[in-house]
Amino acid sequence: MCNSALSCCSDKVMVQDKVCTNWQFTAAGTQTVYADNLAQIITGTGYVKIESSTGAITVTFIRNAATIQTIIIPAGSSTSFTVGRFDTINLTAIAAAQGEFCITIRYNL
Repeated sequence: MCNSALSCCSDKVMVQDKVCTNWQFTAAGTQTVYADNLAQIITGTGYVKIESSTGAITVTFIRNAATIQTIIIPAGSSTSFTVGRFDTINLTAIAAAQGEFCITIRYNL
């Protein structure tokens, strides 16, 4: 209940989940490392770490099949990110590679 002359927002239930996984490419290719199955507007903070690779890895954030942000990670490196309004995250490698992906997502129920 709002007892103020200021406008009030309705109560929201925020949820936070963390997902971590190892990824591996035996050759050049693309793989999905995260897909939203809730059809919610989400925000995610995380990192992609390359443990071994001879080439760069591209991280692509997608919403409704359209690319909204791309990050290129040089071989032997890592990056962190905070991105909102996406539903899928793909990794693309130009050669054999392996590493770790971790994301904490937040969304309203």
